[in-house]
Amino acid sequence: MSNQDPNPEVQKLLQEGIKAAREGDTNTARKLLEQVVEQDQYSEKGWFWLAAVVETTEEKRVCLGNVVVINPDNQRAQRLLERLEEGEIGDSKRGKSSGDEGVSKSSVRLAIGLGAVAVIALLVVLVIAVGGGGNDNESTPQANNATTSEGVQAQETPETGTQQITETVIFQPTLTLTPTLTPLPPTWTPVPSPTPIDTNPTTPLAPPPSGLTGTIIMRSGQVAADPYNQPIAIIQPDGTGYRIVSPEGARGHAPVLSPKGQRFAYVRFATGTRENVLQHAPLDGIGDSWNWTGAPYLYYQDTPDWSLDGAWIAFTASGSGAEEPDLYRVSIVAPGETGELQRLTSDKVIESWPAFSPDGTEIVYVSDFTETGDPIVELQIINLETMEIRRLTHNGSGLIESAPDWSPDGRTIIFQAQEAGSEETDIFQVPANGEVQPIKIIDSDSMDSQPRYSPDGRYIVFSSNRTRNWDVFVYEIASQTIFQVTTDARTDIANGWGP
Repeated sequence: MSNQDPNPEVQKLLQEGIKAAREGDTNTARKLLEQVVEQDQYSEKGWFWLAAVVETTEEKRVCLGNVVVINPDNQRAQRLLERLEEGEIGDSKRGKSSGDEGVSKSSVRLAIGLGAVAVIALLVVLVIAVGGGGNDNESTPQANNATTSEGVQAQETPETGTQQITETVIFQPTLTLTPTLTPLPPTWTPVPSPTPIDTNPTTPLAPPPSGLTGTIIMRSGQVAADPYNQPIAIIQPDGTGYRIVSPEGARGHAPVLSPKGQRFAYVRFATGTRENVLQHAPLDGIGDSWNWTGAPYLYYQDTPDWSLDGAWIAFTASGSGAEEPDLYRVSIVAPGETGELQRLTSDKVIESWPAFSPDGTEIVYVSDFTETGDPIVELQIINLETMEIRRLTHNGSGLIESAPDWSPDGRTIIFQAQEAGSEETDIFQVPANGEVQPIKIIDSDSMDSQPRYSPDGRYIVFSSNRTRNWDVFVYEIASQTIFQVTTDARTDIANGWGP
């Protein structure tokens, strides 16, 4: 770990870089993580995560070598360095073979920019193959499956906010990891795996059919200094009615519409304090906005979801002495009034992406168990009445799940996932009772992310860079047809489809 006091700006960059790497956005992750190690050359986590997203063997060598210099007891970095020397891990760019390209300009810049640390790291590479030992550093994530078979599997966590909560209710749930399985509904029929989509990456797909209803909400735009936070916008499913709904100059991510479509919640980036703050605001801009504030002080707020009755927002945050982000929910009252906060989990697992069931009795979410041992990311479901937790997926490191969403009938859960050995994410579905293994329903040679059901459950909105730009797409479940909603040069990442 860094031998310096934590710098809030560096910590924010680190968390956002982790999340981008976790979601497979390696370009954004690299930009953010390079800023981390430039500002804190002793950031052990920064170098380790950077090793997962750089492209060449020499760059990985420099990054992992720096990790070992900073913490000689980091066995994970040592093992990966050994595998680099043995040729088991090569360049992540397709068409390259390990060691054939030499040192890239970017790795030279990294080595020169950090002086002694990087130079020593290169010497460490020669030593690792002969010896080395120590214990695993529990605070250091593992490398990404897209880069190594041990892979970086982490989750960016949200940052903080500030409103006085006068009544705080802390729940200590019973952690029951054994799933409670019930027979599949007789009407549930698995959708067969689709034929991989082979499209010209420069040619837009056909627009969605007319008559689709509802509103899609997304982060939209391009902020060079902050590739993860953009203005929040809405658009109709047919591509018309585009409108920025966040306040002028505001930007953020993970937007979600309220059940009646009158307000939206998102994680707003506070430019003054450089924090991420949970906020909900009126969609038409008329009326008050509400920010999470106060007691307890919560860091890294992220990934909100609204319950269907509009009474609660679930989100993740770190606070109250927690080592990792936990799952919370807060009651929604009139803006300016206090609400009830409930802490739903308290453990060493990284929780993220909560999504309420349609009846509001359960929440599905992502659990990253990497810090507790082997690199395992799974979907779990917590019962809000009994506080029992059951494991929904059981794929280990073979499938890295993220961004789940519940079907309107409550029977199916969709999510994005990265398969072991793949550099892309695809869209999967699994029955909510967990009786059947997940199946892939949207497959391409690009990044497909953040699937969300339409209000009628007949379509799925998702985002993809399959046209060499991040755009919004709609998938018709019955016909397995994909349509393209946005075609402009903006970065458009959808995260909800409301009324």
